[in-house]
Formats: sequence, C-alpha cells, structure tokens
Amino acid sequence: MIKWNVNQTRKDILNDPSRFKVLVCGRRWGKTILSLMYLLKDPFQEGERRWFITPTYRQGKMIVFPILRQMFAGFTGAKLNESEMSVVFENGAELAVKGADNEHNLRGVELTKCVMDEMAYIKPHVWEEIVYPMLATTQGSVLFIGTPSGYDVMYDLYSKGQTDPDWRSWQFKTIDGGFVPAEEIARAKRTMDATLFRQEFEASFESTGNRAAWNFDRQIHVKKATEMSSYLWWGCDFNVAAMTAVLACQYTDGTIHYFNEVVIKNSNTEEMARKMKAIAPNIEVYPDPAGKARSTTSNRSDFAILQDFGFLIRAKKSHPSHIDRLNALNRKLLDATGNVTMTVDPKCVYLIKDLEQVQRDKKGGIDKSKLELTHALDACSYAIAYKFPVISKASKVMKW
Repeated sequence: MIKWNVNQTRKDILNDPSRFKVLVCGRRWGKTILSLMYLLKDPFQEGERRWFITPTYRQGKMIVFPILRQMFAGFTGAKLNESEMSVVFENGAELAVKGADNEHNLRGVELTKCVMDEMAYIKPHVWEEIVYPMLATTQGSVLFIGTPSGYDVMYDLYSKGQTDPDWRSWQFKTIDGGFVPAEEIARAKRTMDATLFRQEFEASFESTGNRAAWNFDRQIHVKKATEMSSYLWWGCDFNVAAMTAVLACQYTDGTIHYFNEVVIKNSNTEEMARKMKAIAPNIEVYPDPAGKARSTTSNRSDFAILQDFGFLIRAKKSHPSHIDRLNALNRKLLDATGNVTMTVDPKCVYLIKDLEQVQRDKKGGIDKSKLELTHALDACSYAIAYKFPVISKASKVMKW
C-alpha cells in the first residue's frame, strides 16, 4: 500500500487555486508522488482526461506507470490498460501517462488536468503548441515540475509564476522533501562539482556558459607544483590528427597535477608510446576505451601497443558519456565545498588551450567540430572519469 507523505507544504501547493503551477525542486524531493496527488485530488467527471506527461515514453513506463499499477491493482471501479499506460474509470474518465517524445500521440483530445514532468527536458513547443490548446476549451490546469537545467524553459515558467496572477511557482531543495537523509546530501556535496550540486540538490538555476571545462580559471588552476608526488600516470587519446597524452602526478589526498604532455600530429600509437616511455615509463595509462578494439595505424590494437611498451592499461569496457566525463573533470577543478583538486603546469599548453576553448554541443557533450581541439581534454578526462567518477544521484530513499 502506498503511504502519501502529505505535509503542510504539499497541502499548500495542492490547494493553491492558481491554474498554472510551477514547482522547481531538487532531486528526490518527491515530485512524482506530489504530481499524482495533484491529478487525483478532485473527483473524475464523466469522460474527462487527465495526463501525466514525461519527457520520454520510457521514463513514464519505468517510473510513473508502475506507481499507478500499484495504486489501482484490485480496484474494481477502474480498468488498467498496460499498453496505453492508462487507467479508465467506469464513467469513461481517463488517467494516462504519456511521453513527450511522441508528439503525434499528444494531439487531438481535450484535457482537464495535466502534469508536465521534468519540463527542462521537454521541447518548449510541446507545451505552447500542443498541450496548452488541449486545455483551452476546458480551461484546464497544469502543473510543471522538475529540476533546473541552466536558464531554460523551467526558469521562464518559474519567473512567470512569480509575477502573473494566473500562475504560481515554488522552489525547494532536496532536503526540504524529507526523502533523502542529510548525510546523503552532505556526501553528494563532497563528491560532486559545485555547480552541478547546486542545480541538482538545491534546485538552483545555474549558468556555466558553454565551456566544457566551466570551472577552469587560469588564475587558479595554472601553476607550478611546489613538490611532486612519485605516483604518476598518463591519460591518453588516440587520434591520427594529433596523438595526445597528458602526464599527471597524484598526491595522497587525491589532488592531481598535470605537468607534461605529448602531442604529435600525423603520427601513430608506436611513436607516441615511445615518447611517453622516454618521459615516464612503466606506469598506468588511462586511455580512450575504444583503443581495446582498434588501432590507428596497424593490425594490433592501441592497447596492445601500449602494453608492448611496458604500460599498464586502465580503462572501462565502454566510453563514459561526455556529460559524465565533463562532470567528473569540473568536480576536480572545483567541488561543491570550494576545494580545488586539479592543477596544470604552464607548459601544458595544449591542455590549457582545450580547458579554455573547448565548448559543449547542443546536448551538453563535447563539441568536436574544431579538429585542432579536444584531444588533450579527452586524454585528461578519460583518466579523471575512471579514477574519480562523479556521483550524480543520491541513493533512492523513497518511503511511500
């Protein structure tokens, strides 16, 4: 049986008379449950439709519909339709879960109530051109809910809720929801990039510009090391256009200092490995995971070539996503508690150039359009993502 946690804050939101409500909150605040409370709060009238719209069909199927299934299992006054992800009541009223990634399935009906979940990841025109007209004839209401993702559509909707009399908006941190323990949030703060923590757990609208290494500051991060650690390792990117490796030392507290780099244009893995060995031989290498199965120059894999030169390969089975790599990199540059745990020697000119100039693409990944850039950033971030993977979500501590 599902136990609803209806504290006074949630009651105030549910009972607020505003037609358009915007709720901005941190991860695991309890958004899904509150959204279902909103849709179920009033009796269903004959033939009316209420929808819960998620960014994708898959999200609705994995997250929202299982809760509906649990709620209405054995309920004689309603029929569950698994394929349509809907509950149909005896009077013909419908409560359904829809994915915004299939826009054609959202058209052509009237709605009386609607939830638009994680609105930051739904195209704005889905609301403006499709959903709003479906509410117009019934003068229906809507709840927008989600976590920020920069100054996006959620910011615009939240701002409207602060000024427009038909709108109302609220903003809550994860800790306010009561589902995630304080110690879990403190752990996330220690392990996450500062900007990402504020966005994900404090529901803060954050702007990082469009740089891939948004926390990098030449005045802070570029410096000579006062002393070197004996624990050395390489990060490596295989690319004929510019074979690239960056050399770091790691201190006992986890701080790293990049102090050398190898960049060879129009070259091959053997030549790069030879230069790496001349500088720092027989140590760990954290390369592009694709090097296990391919070679830039011969019938032997890039991994096999590095191993022939005496290096120890440390790589994941598959590529970490661009976003995971960038989050891990930026967390080393500046974590949520203000600690800097990565610096770069001034002679690493290619790495510094990448940290200052590489941009993100439209999906938040690494923009690969400029061929002369990204190789040093890739070499650096492959190593960091392996050794210091970012923790982007708190444990799922949900109590129904």
